Formats: sequence, C-alpha cells, structure tokens
Amino acid sequence: MAGDQSPQQPDGGAGQGWVAIGYLITGIAVWGFIGWLVDRWFDLGGVPIGIGAIVGAAGGVYLIARRLGA
Repeated sequence: MAGDQSPQQPDGGAGQGWVAIGYLITGIAVWGFIGWLVDRWFDLGGVPIGIGAIVGAAGGVYLIARRLGA
C-alpha cells in the first residue's frame, strides 16, 4: 500500500560530511569555550583556550572515526 512505504534515504555521503564538520566545529567551540572560562577564572594568558581548541578538535576527530569509520 502507499502508506506502508518507508521514506527514501538520501545517498548519505553529504550527510556524513555534514556530521563530520558538525563534530569538528562543535568540539572546537565547546572545548574552546571551556578553555576561555578557565582562562577567565585563572588569568593564564590565553593558553587554556588553545589547549581547549586542540582537545576539542581531537575529540571531534575521535567521534568522526568512531561513528563514520568502518
């Protein structure tokens, strides 16, 4: 019947690319913000922001590999 058909799924390549970009941007933004908060509390000259951005990028890459890896 017409109502029993499942919705068509797109190819997935573009969707996976957006997921990967989202993980990277979100990781950098969230951990960079946490680093900014630490920097504001302890006045460390911006070092925690850089560390937070690197940790966020590494976490994003880890999540991409875990979700999209074979």
